[in-house]
Amino acid sequence: MPAAIRVVDLEGPDRERAVPVLEEGFVGIYRWHAKRTLRSVTAVRAAEEDGRVVGVALLERLAPEVGYVYYLSVARAGRQKGVGGRLLDDALSRFAREGVTIVYGAVEEDNRPSRRLFESRGFRLVERRELTWREGGLGAEGLRSRMWVVHGEVVYGRRLGPPVAPTADSLPSS
Repeated sequence: MPAAIRVVDLEGPDRERAVPVLEEGFVGIYRWHAKRTLRSVTAVRAAEEDGRVVGVALLERLAPEVGYVYYLSVARAGRQKGVGGRLLDDALSRFAREGVTIVYGAVEEDNRPSRRLFESRGFRLVERRELTWREGGLGAEGLRSRMWVVHGEVVYGRRLGPPVAPTADSLPSS
């Protein structure tokens, strides 16, 4: 990773600097939704090279213990330089500092580079049928609609800390 790349917060009107990266990285409904989400998401982290935004990560909290890498996009000028990995590492560090114990990301099923990136950082594919994150698994049931997971996407998850203790309302009913 070149020393010239640094990760910064984009806040308020400064978030518009991320639009060209989102437009370059996504098409169709994903582009529209990423640009819409840019304005409402909790945190936008940008990788800058010589003052230009070359990558962005849109981050959200789905619950106090749950973080979500909503979108991660790298401009062509930032590819093959470790920008995506740096942004994902930054997101994981940020979430860990905030007390998040589980992090999710959704990836298009056929996007091999993104899948490899998440897998390289310890994420694994989350099966729909597995125990929920509250029950000690990585299952995201109940959160998928807030993630906007659509047909053709897969969910990845990674535990950052021990599972939260189950409560009576989080256990499946018999």
